[in-house]
Amino acid sequence: MQTLIQFIRSHPVRAGSERDWGNGFFGVVTKSYKPHSIICHQGDEDDRIFIVKSGWALLYRDLLNGGRQIVDTPLRGDIINFRFVEGPRYASLSSITELAVFDVSRKELTEAIFAGGLLAKEVACSLARLNAILAEHLVNIGRRNAITRTAHFLLELEERLSIAGISAQGRYDCPLTQHDLADILGMTPVHVNRTLRELRNADLLSFKAGHVQLINRKKLVKMAGFDNEYLRYGL
Repeated sequence: MQTLIQFIRSHPVRAGSERDWGNGFFGVVTKSYKPHSIICHQGDEDDRIFIVKSGWALLYRDLLNGGRQIVDTPLRGDIINFRFVEGPRYASLSSITELAVFDVSRKELTEAIFAGGLLAKEVACSLARLNAILAEHLVNIGRRNAITRTAHFLLELEERLSIAGISAQGRYDCPLTQHDLADILGMTPVHVNRTLRELRNADLLSFKAGHVQLINRKKLVKMAGFDNEYLRYGL
């Protein structure tokens, strides 16, 4: 079974690195979850940190009215719920598809980071990229209209999947439902459905039966003002 150190060395973004990665927790192996499993809850006090090996997940905040705001869709190589200090989790994590994650002790990971070396740089780069992604999601909800925020998010997914080596040529599988998209984009499912229909009728993109096709990527990028540089922070 692939260990964390083997995974990091084989990650397409970092492939070819032969530098010293240190010892300790790198012997951990993956834990697997079935689709629609809750891996952790908002407010939990445990100190686990997760690194996605494969599959799709949702990171979300539970709201007092029973709703939720999805803040990210962690994908291969993403670090989830990283923190230096003890305390409750700020968000819940659930699987969409079968999900495999490295379940790492916060204490062991932070000690390894403080020891310096390439690991510290890797974690810093990953967190810088996550911060940039969350900033774009905030701009999406706060300032972009329904068409541009939907297009921007689906372009982002294509780019992230491409970086992870699981998407190519403007097509990718996407297990998100319209309800999931609504909770990501701050829209209602009905509004999401109408927006996707408008994008399809304009021959810009198609989202059908779990598959996304960017029909006119160039026009879509211009319309959404999509600049992929924020996804390359730390790469």
